[in-house]
Amino acid sequence: GERMYKTGDVARWLPDGNIEFLGRTDDQVKIRGYRIEPGEIEAALRSIEGVREAAVTVRTDSGEPELCAYIEGLQRNEVRAQLERLLPGYMVPAYMIEMKQWPVTPSGKLDRNALPAPGGAADAETYTAPRNVTEMKLSQLWEDVLKNGPVGIHDNFFDRGG
Repeated sequence: GERMYKTGDVARWLPDGNIEFLGRTDDQVKIRGYRIEPGEIEAALRSIEGVREAAVTVRTDSGEPELCAYIEGLQRNEVRAQLERLLPGYMVPAYMIEMKQWPVTPSGKLDRNALPAPGGAADAETYTAPRNVTEMKLSQLWEDVLKNGPVGIHDNFFDRGG
């Protein structure tokens, strides 16, 4: 019944003496060994001049947890370049999706569950198919490695989660 150490983790003692992890009291996530607060990344995104709105989620589409940023206002390449100057590399999202319209709940709040997956409809309008054998082989290689949909000739390996 007493606090041992405040970590943000919620756990309980089991009758056999083991500890069962129940979750966290905050939105902190662990990705590749780093504890990350998505709200910090959202604040950094919003501090970039020209970014009107931003949200950050954790996606597990490729099997591993990865950060995904949703932005409105600037192109993702501009945002990535500025974000890399503001945050350490492990906090820069693997994916950045430009949003024109945000999904909202009936109460008007952001519906994070309805945000599009990387490589989905939000990226479809920027897709340009490979034009020759070399581009097709490279595209197929990236698709095999990234496991997140078709890779176009203008796609950035790191924007797609590499």
